[in-house]
Amino acid sequence: YELRNANILPTSHHYDLAITSFVNAATVARDTNYSSPATNNAPYVAQRWLQRMETLAFDPYSGVSPSVDSYYHVMEAYASLGNGAAAIPANKNRAPILAQAVYDKLKENTNLIPTAREHRLLIRAWSNSTCKEAAYKAMGLWMNMLRLFRAGDEEMEPRLEDGKMVLEAWSRAINKHSARRAQTVLNAMEKLVSHKKTEVRPDLDCYKYVLIAMSRSKVPDVGANVIDFFNTMEEDRIFPDTACFDAAIETFKNCSRRAKLEESETYANAAEMMLKRMEREHDRSSVSAVLPSSTTYTNVILALAVRKTQKAAITADGLLQKMEQKYAEGNEAMKPTRDSYVGVIHAYGNSGAESSFIHANEVFQRMMTQHSNGNEAVKPDISAYHALIRACSRASMNDSASTEQQRQALVLAIATIQEMKKSDLNRPNSKTYLLLLQCCIQLLPSGAERAKALRSIFRSCCKDGLIDQQVLSEFQSVVSTDVYHNEVVHAAHDYNGVKALPESWTRNLGYRVRTQTEDGVSKRNPIISVTGEVIASTAYNDHRMRRRWSKVNKKLLQGGRM
Repeated sequence: YELRNANILPTSHHYDLAITSFVNAATVARDTNYSSPATNNAPYVAQRWLQRMETLAFDPYSGVSPSVDSYYHVMEAYASLGNGAAAIPANKNRAPILAQAVYDKLKENTNLIPTAREHRLLIRAWSNSTCKEAAYKAMGLWMNMLRLFRAGDEEMEPRLEDGKMVLEAWSRAINKHSARRAQTVLNAMEKLVSHKKTEVRPDLDCYKYVLIAMSRSKVPDVGANVIDFFNTMEEDRIFPDTACFDAAIETFKNCSRRAKLEESETYANAAEMMLKRMEREHDRSSVSAVLPSSTTYTNVILALAVRKTQKAAITADGLLQKMEQKYAEGNEAMKPTRDSYVGVIHAYGNSGAESSFIHANEVFQRMMTQHSNGNEAVKPDISAYHALIRACSRASMNDSASTEQQRQALVLAIATIQEMKKSDLNRPNSKTYLLLLQCCIQLLPSGAERAKALRSIFRSCCKDGLIDQQVLSEFQSVVSTDVYHNEVVHAAHDYNGVKALPESWTRNLGYRVRTQTEDGVSKRNPIISVTGEVIASTAYNDHRMRRRWSKVNKKLLQGGRM
C-alpha cells in the first residue's frame, strides 16, 4: 500500500455503486419485460462484487467491507429474476433460493444485523415462487419478524402486505396443511390487533386467501371454521366478495363429500344456506360485488347430491333449471357444465325415490339437448353415462318400488350401454360392465332369469375385451360354481402352470404389460388367472433381475427388491 496512491484505491462506496449498477440493470429489465444475456447475468455479477468485498474485509488495511445495503441490493437483484413477464420459468424457483443464500451470508456476518427490509424482500421472493416449500419459507420469515417484534424490536412490526403475501402463498400451495397454516397466520394477525400491539387489521384479501386455502384442502373437517370467518368479517365491517362466497361453498362441498355421513348432511346444508346468503347479498344492490356463477351453483348441487333425500334432489334440479333459464336469457356466467348435470343425476340416484331413475334420465336428456344446442361445456363423457346407470341400479333402494319399475330401470341401463356402443367417444369400459352387473344383481330377483342376464352381460364384456379383476370377481360372487366353471374356467388356457383367461378377453383394458421374448422386451395384453390375479411374466421377471445384477452397486438386493 505504500507503493500505491491511497487516494485512488476503491472504497466500499465504489463497490456498492458497482453492485447497484448491476442491480438497476436487472430491475429495469424486469420492469420493462426485457431479457438479454447481460441482464440475466447481472445478479450473478453483482454477487461476485459482493464476494470481492467480503474477501477484502479480511484485510484491515483495505478499508472495504460490505454493509447491510450491499447484501440487500444483491438480494434484490436475485429476487428480480423470478418476476416480470419475461422471467424464465426456472428462475421463479431459483430466485428465492439464491436470495436466501445471500441473506444467510448476511446473518453469518457478526458485524451486521438484518433489518425488516431484508425480511420483507425475502418474503416477497418466496411468495412469488412456485417452489414446493415456498409458503413454509415465507411463513418462517414472517413468524421470525413477529417474534422479534414481540421481543421489543419495533422496526420488525409486520405490515399488512407482509401477512397478505404469506397468506397468498398458502392459498396457492399444494400441501395438506395449507389451510391450517393460513389460519395460523390469520389468527396471529388478529391477536396482534386484539392485544393492541398493532393497528394493522386483516382486510378482505386476508380472509379471502384463507378461504381459498380451505377450499383446496382435502381435510374432511376443514370447513368447521368458515361460518366463524364470515361472522368475524361482519363484525369488522368487511364485506365478502364473490371469491369469498365461492371458496366457502367449495369448501362445504368438499367436506360434504369427504366427511362422515352425519357431518356430510351438515356441510351440505351449509353450502345451500351460503348460496342463499350470497343471493341475498347480490339482490341488495344492482352494483353488488357478489355475483353467483355456474361454478357456485354446481358446487351446491354436488354438495346436495350426498344428502340422499328426495328433497335434496329436487332442490338440486331446481338450481340446475335456474341455471338453464338464466343461460337461455343470455347470462354466460350461468352456463351449465357437465358437472352440473352429472351432480343432479347423482342426487336423484342417491335420493331413494320411487321414480328416481326416470328423473335422472330426464336430466340426462336435457344434458344431451343442451349439447346439441351448442353448449360444449356440457359435452357428455363416460362419467355421465355411468351416473345414469348407477341411478338405475339404485331404483331397488325404495321398498315401494314395484317389480315392473325395477325392470324398467334395468331396461334403461341396458339401453344406455347400447347408446354408448354407438358412440365414437364414450365407448363402454370395464367399469361400465361392472355397473351393469351390479344393476342386474340389485334389480332382478335371484333365480334363472337373473343368472341368464348375468351370463349375457359377462359374455358381452368378454366379446368387447374388457374383463378385468373387478368384473371377474363380481361375476364369480353372484353365479353358481357350475356357471362360473362353464363360462370362465372351461375357456381358460394354461400359462406357466396357472389357468388364465383368454387374451382376447382383456385386449381392450387400455394397458399392456411387458414380457420377455427371444427378440427382446415386448408388450402383451395383461394375463389374469381364473381366480382374478394378474399373472406376471416369469421370463420378464428373470430378465429384469439379471439387468439389476449387471448394474454397479446393485448386487445386494433386500427382500428381492432394489
